[in-house]
Amino acid sequence: MNLPAEFSALIEHARTAMRLHPGQGEPAASESHLGGPLLWPANEPWPTCPVTWPPRPEASDDGWTAGHPDDEPAPAMVGAAQFYRRDFPELPFPGSADLAQVLLCPTLHESKHHYGPAVRLPWRDSSTVGEVAEAPEPPEEADDMFLPQPRVLHPCRLPEFPYVEEFSQDRRAELGLPTSRDDVEYELGQFSKVGGWTAWYAGDPDDLSCRECGARLRQAIALATQEDEMPCGCERSDDEEAGWEFGEQGALNIFLCPTDPRHPVKVRTG
Repeated sequence: MNLPAEFSALIEHARTAMRLHPGQGEPAASESHLGGPLLWPANEPWPTCPVTWPPRPEASDDGWTAGHPDDEPAPAMVGAAQFYRRDFPELPFPGSADLAQVLLCPTLHESKHHYGPAVRLPWRDSSTVGEVAEAPEPPEEADDMFLPQPRVLHPCRLPEFPYVEEFSQDRRAELGLPTSRDDVEYELGQFSKVGGWTAWYAGDPDDLSCRECGARLRQAIALATQEDEMPCGCERSDDEEAGWEFGEQGALNIFLCPTDPRHPVKVRTG
């Protein structure tokens, strides 16, 4: 991204984004991917949606306004992505974990800041997985727009800078930044990535503190509806969208606690 001179104060706030550049292919459970088979142990129950009603506070941190009836079986989640440490060392893998997995409940859920699928993000040590489970069929009530097609990844790295919404009004004044994004002359691309900054379009960075420790949560993963063709310095130009749709052609953004990534995640469509 080319940063206009008047925003040079943001240079020190640059973050590296790992753009995923998804492409057609048949990924294996031993690979990082979108929408392919997860390396899920056959002796471990397949995860179900954590958003039930009445709510169970320990299961979610997004203030859902409704959920699946607590006295009925919750629907099985679908595998959305997985990322190995060897491919994405910038992710904050805890302890001996070397694999991050993203699962979605493929039905609409609503909270104050999010309208879309619920998310689970388990971490695991891939060396402890023996027999691999076969994923169940998506639940009957699944919405097709949350069911991804398998995509292999061709990641590249690029610097990203934050939108002014990431700073308080006082901090914007200290940095000499505009008070509104309407006056900003640079734009973050809308594409799937690990790390970087949030490309806020429909949402905003309100209420992103960790429930467990109060730390400010940090953008970790973005799963995009569209893969923008904006240049990023590599030669990839034929990205294949995964087929899902989040918000108004936006992205599903997953936020992690910088103190401990095992603390409850938050999700935002933006």
